[in-house]
Amino acid sequence: MEDKIIEVSCPKCGIKITNPMSWFAKPGNCCPGCQLRLSTERFKRAVEEAAKKA
Repeated sequence: MEDKIIEVSCPKCGIKITNPMSWFAKPGNCCPGCQLRLSTERFKRAVEEAAKKA
């Protein structure tokens, strides 16, 4: 499941990020648009929602 490609909209800037689920789980990754860290609670919720749809 970690290699499944998902699309997540950044909760801060709205840019669409399309990557494998494992990329979103890596510590230190940031939104390419606004540099919001993926570890924020808002981003975690967005990734969880995208994973449910995939």
